[in-house]
Amino acid sequence: MSHVFYRDQVAVLMYHHVHAADEGGITITPQLFKEQISHLQNLGYHFISLHQFKHYLNGSPIPHNAVLLTFDDGYESVYENVYPFIKQQHIPIVNFIMTETLPEASHLPPTMTAQQLSIMNKETDLVENQSHTDALHHKTNNDDPDGDAYFTSKLPTSNGTIETDEQYHARIVEDAKRSRQQLHSVNKHAVDVVAYPFGIYTDTAIQYYQEGGFKYGFTIVEAMATRQADPMKIPRVNAGSPWITPEDLHAIIQSKIVS
Repeated sequence: MSHVFYRDQVAVLMYHHVHAADEGGITITPQLFKEQISHLQNLGYHFISLHQFKHYLNGSPIPHNAVLLTFDDGYESVYENVYPFIKQQHIPIVNFIMTETLPEASHLPPTMTAQQLSIMNKETDLVENQSHTDALHHKTNNDDPDGDAYFTSKLPTSNGTIETDEQYHARIVEDAKRSRQQLHSVNKHAVDVVAYPFGIYTDTAIQYYQEGGFKYGFTIVEAMATRQADPMKIPRVNAGSPWITPEDLHAIIQSKIVS
């Protein structure tokens, strides 16, 4: 009989890059990832799918100790180091894909190809490929953490002026439509979920993405997801940092529980 830590809420965990050799604040080793997940399994956490999570937000019951695994940026390391493990363990995941990276191009770390997304989509019903926008995962100065985000800012135009309200509106809606269109063939369910680039969003940007067909949005606000959450501002808990041990991850989730 596993312990009930919480009911009727979900720990949405956020990961990025899962790689044995690369290092960084958003990179963990495949070994640590497996240890984290195995530890949660042993403690009695239940891994749910995005499909279940949407139904939960709309009123359906979910298992106690529910966890949803999400991976931002679409790194190839997810295909190579996460997918074989979750397939074996029968654990659902969500990939948030920057669709501008799907054409073969050089990205570091390398990102997944449309073919790899298609393979995961066809082989199991465990993987959802959703949006991290098409071409909005940029800042006006990528070297400056305080650069303006493409998603939320009016950008300079080719003639040196700044976008008008109408131009900004059109760019965001078109990006949403383009992203959905490109992911449609590699996802069994509706493409209507976005994770905001850098976790940066405004109510205006969200509204424009909704106009482009999106119904759910994930943030990087560290909290449990409940039915009270705005479906376009769903919080997540970061799990994908190299210093988060399996025991730490359990403790972090415990600290976020809504009583």
